[in-house]
Amino acid sequence: MATFQRLLVNLEIIADDLDALHGSDCFSDKHLALLEAFRAALVKLNAAAMEQTEASCKAYFRHSSLASVYAKKQMLSVHVKLIGYVLSYWEANEKVSEIINDDFDPRADKRLELLQVKAIRAKAQLKTVATAMGKEDYGRFIEVLKLSGKDWQWDTLRARF
Repeated sequence: MATFQRLLVNLEIIADDLDALHGSDCFSDKHLALLEAFRAALVKLNAAAMEQTEASCKAYFRHSSLASVYAKKQMLSVHVKLIGYVLSYWEANEKVSEIINDDFDPRADKRLELLQVKAIRAKAQLKTVATAMGKEDYGRFIEVLKLSGKDWQWDTLRARF
């Protein structure tokens, strides 16, 4: 029980750090590091939640700043998947930019193609899960993670593919 509470506090601390990001810090290395830390903390919390009932999870989250985001225990595992897709998309796009800007060689076309496919696949998977979640839950997800860019907004995500 105490372990679950500690893990929840750790997740809240990282969420507060994300919330403290300024507009210029969004989509920076600092933001990426916080997303990775949030995902790692969420994986641990999700593992601990497997031992909890739905009611006990709700009781832990009742006084949490993340209560509205994780109203259901199932949302923990859904967010783990979504963050994984976001990170995969982000990392693939970063590598594409690096290749285009700095490292364009004879094999670059093949690497670009593979990375672009990886990014498209991650975004498509994100869209599928987000659609299943619904607009309201997805909105909470992008709000907590500070995914304020146009690419992550519900209308853009739904219209893209």
